[in-house]
Amino acid sequence: MDMKTKQMKIPGNWNGLLSKLYNLRPIRSESAYEKAIAILLKLGKLPEMNKTQSDYVEVLSCLVSKYEDKRYPIDTSDVTVIDILKSFMQDHKMTGTDMGELLGTNKTAVSRILNGKRKLTVEQIKRLSERFKVSTDLFIR
Repeated sequence: MDMKTKQMKIPGNWNGLLSKLYNLRPIRSESAYEKAIAILLKLGKLPEMNKTQSDYVEVLSCLVSKYEDKRYPIDTSDVTVIDILKSFMQDHKMTGTDMGELLGTNKTAVSRILNGKRKLTVEQIKRLSERFKVSTDLFIR
């Protein structure tokens, strides 16, 4: 983050955000990407954001994500639903019983799902999506 970005006061209105920070244009260069990241980090340190600042962060995050997807693609073709479930369980310190409660089943059924012997139901996919705030597409492969 350059000194100018570090010392900048964060505006509270949309026009101020656009003129003082990043003008919300597609990110096409590494330097524009770095500036956008620095701004997001600075905004992330605010004790509280107003609605306008929050909207700005959401839009800028989408631009950053689009640039990253294009510039730094990640091949996930070998990642399975089972890998994803295990990762969520580990990250959230969930047991088979915890996952069973979330899915509306028991730990034996969870074990069968994690061993590839049973598929997730549509209802279970919805529950996972809601609980972990991710797209249902993540669990459909």
